[in-house]
Amino acid sequence: MTDSTVLDAVAVLLRDRVRDGRLPGAVAAYHHGGRHGRMMPGTETVAVGVQDLASGAPMMPDSLFFWDSLSKPVTAAVALTLIAEGSIALDTPLSRWLPELDRPSVLRDPSGALDDAANLVPCDRAATVEDLLTLRGGLGFTPDFGSPFCRRLFRILQEESLGRSVNRADYLASAATLPLAHQPGHGWTYNSGSTLLGLLCERVAEVPLDQLTQDRLFTPLGIGDTTWWVDRQRLDRFTARYADGEEGLSLVDPPDGVYAAPPAFPDAAGALVGPVGDWITFTRLLLGGGAVDGTRILPVSLVTAMMTDQLSPAQREASGFFLAEGEGWGYGGSVRPDGTYGWAGAAGTWARVNPRTDEAVVVFTQLALHGPEGGGLFDEIEQIVGAAW
Repeated sequence: MTDSTVLDAVAVLLRDRVRDGRLPGAVAAYHHGGRHGRMMPGTETVAVGVQDLASGAPMMPDSLFFWDSLSKPVTAAVALTLIAEGSIALDTPLSRWLPELDRPSVLRDPSGALDDAANLVPCDRAATVEDLLTLRGGLGFTPDFGSPFCRRLFRILQEESLGRSVNRADYLASAATLPLAHQPGHGWTYNSGSTLLGLLCERVAEVPLDQLTQDRLFTPLGIGDTTWWVDRQRLDRFTARYADGEEGLSLVDPPDGVYAAPPAFPDAAGALVGPVGDWITFTRLLLGGGAVDGTRILPVSLVTAMMTDQLSPAQREASGFFLAEGEGWGYGGSVRPDGTYGWAGAAGTWARVNPRTDEAVVVFTQLALHGPEGGGLFDEIEQIVGAAW
């Protein structure tokens, strides 16, 4: 399928949603690397709707979006630069750099009581850097959001807050009070492992994550419009965030809201803000095996591992609704049976990279997904792109 066919089909869907009042706006982009000679390398982008229902400002190709969990692959790539240079290894224990989290206890039953000594066992081994990259470290969301473990994790780590107010030290101190949901390397728990990975990278490099990401990835790649908050000069391009319900669309956060000021600390799990074009540039790094326009940032072997499913069948089963049937997890993103890599952000962002066909599709909206299972608009986009690939 050609680039215009894929993008045209996605654009029709997005325009229909905007016309029906079900979507404020969106930006979609299709990239083909040209490696297989079917077409010339290039990127096409389409913008529909508005950035903000209140102002009516039209959506533009360079409009800024809250990436949410599409920050995770970026964090993984930053960590891999430290691995490539030998500063850390995949098997480096987490406790070497984050001693606050040394010797945690582990829940026998992750849905059981937290204060029952019979439900707690010692940790078999330390979690490693690779456990954080693959979300197998044991600290994170289980599919049972109503469990005592998840309820406490959400509360003390501020995972349900719009913007986090706790600083690095308080976050780690709170995380240290939690048991693990499973033995390191034996299960799969979502999100918090990526936040910990960012904090570990800061300790290793002795540089804040925002600066580290800029130095290791963004500057070499020419990504200059993505940050962890939006300064006043760029607020006119920042999209408002919305949710939908029985009474229609409701405002979650205006452009001058939470992300118009620096965060307590850069959250590696999901807090970058930028345009679709910058994520497309990141897809070029993945499709290029770690190099873009002659600049090598990562070795081919690590990029291949990043886009390879690292989970066992039991770990995929433990993921519950987070991963679809047959879907696994590489480093920082999901891996499908068709060989594609990517993920989605709960704020309404989605991306897939296909190294087999040298293609990528990225769609950013400012409308929250329908709960942790997603669904709705992105299911339809998945069908369009899946048919093309």
